[in-house]
Amino acid sequence: MAETLPTFLKRRAERSYRYLREQIEGLTAEEALTHYRADWPDHRWGIGQNGSIAGIVYHVATWKQLTLPVFAPGGRTLTREEFDVNAAPAPDDWAGITAWLEQIGDTWGRTLAALPDPAFDETRLWEGHSLPLSSFVVEMLEHDIQHAAQIEYLRQALVLAPVHMPDLRNRP
Repeated sequence: MAETLPTFLKRRAERSYRYLREQIEGLTAEEALTHYRADWPDHRWGIGQNGSIAGIVYHVATWKQLTLPVFAPGGRTLTREEFDVNAAPAPDDWAGITAWLEQIGDTWGRTLAALPDPAFDETRLWEGHSLPLSSFVVEMLEHDIQHAAQIEYLRQALVLAPVHMPDLRNRP
């Protein structure tokens, strides 16, 4: 029997989240906060980003928090303005950020897994636009992959940091 789209999306979302979790496993606070900048440029959907791995993880956890209500019948994503920054860990609290990601990420995954197949065809609002719930799931699983890959890259850069890398920008 062919796999249904909801079954596929549930499986891929779980896999993408696991990839993200694997990339932060074993990171120290010092490593996670390397490149942290309080003056990191903000943008509309960049909540929490600050140049560090910790900022990326904070950002991912925030988006899981903002999109969790979309799974309720008639639900919608929360806006950035509705995000309660005081309920989130401090941007430099690595232990708090990872615990928050685990808590909200696991809740997000369990809620997704419990959805009945017909829910994936229902529409939800995101900033005034109506989208199928399946589209939200795709966006979020791709979001996990995107940021897990960034973390994987930054982890490799941390390993190479002691090695002097030549500046090739001005080479002919």
